[in-house]
Amino acid sequence: MSGLRPPDAPPVDVLALSDALDRVSVERPAAIQVMSVIDDPNTTAPKVATAVESDPAFAAQVMRLANSAFYGMSGRVANTGFAVTVVGFSAIRSLAAVSATGLDRSDRPKPEGFWFHAAAAAAGCSTVAHRFGVPKGDAFAAGLLHDLGSALLHGFDAANHQRLINRHGTDGIELRDAEAETFGMGHDAATSRVLAAWRFPDSLVEAVDRHHAEHPGNDPFAQTVWVGDLLARLVDNPDDDTMRALVSSVLVEEDLDETIETTGRRAHEIMASLPIG
Repeated sequence: MSGLRPPDAPPVDVLALSDALDRVSVERPAAIQVMSVIDDPNTTAPKVATAVESDPAFAAQVMRLANSAFYGMSGRVANTGFAVTVVGFSAIRSLAAVSATGLDRSDRPKPEGFWFHAAAAAAGCSTVAHRFGVPKGDAFAAGLLHDLGSALLHGFDAANHQRLINRHGTDGIELRDAEAETFGMGHDAATSRVLAAWRFPDSLVEAVDRHHAEHPGNDPFAQTVWVGDLLARLVDNPDDDTMRALVSSVLVEEDLDETIETTGRRAHEIMASLPIG
């Protein structure tokens, strides 16, 4: 990875970064409570709804997503209990994770286009989830959170991270490798570290950790996230033959252009309902 670090980049305190990731700022205890309730194997939709309702602002966010065009229930979800059923535990847990980090706030530094790529990945993952036998809600959650580490690295040292983006682009293996050289870990590893600490399912954590691997292997969840991330990138650059070939190496797709178009449309639907500043 030699040479990936910009020559004018000041040193990064890797130990301080590791400590910061282990103590990701939790400004909304209600969000952690929601994740804790969902983590209980004996939980129920009413229990999750009660936890969600402990924070009226978060409850409104869940209601907005449930009534979004993405779920096809526009205007028909009138209470939190029904919203929990429509959206599903996995998607609510992913929203709670976003809320807990504070990354939905407009004053938190994030890479340009971060949220649209997250929405597009959530759309891409959920669009192809059934092809791999993965629950749509789980796929949505993994896609939405897969690049969380990028925003966390950016928040830790925006100037250094932006230098890497300027040199290597906003996403991809080159950026990941440059982050690893500069910060001691790439955004994929940073994401999986935080999600594992919050006890997200191992299958989701491992799939997120592998989303920049050369090949996702045979695990259906890893394949879903790997393809979903590529579809999100193809929304911005649909004529990239390299990414199209990578998708086709895992997903037998008769009409890739239609899948990319569906991903883009659903990404905009998700963006319209996300609780972001």
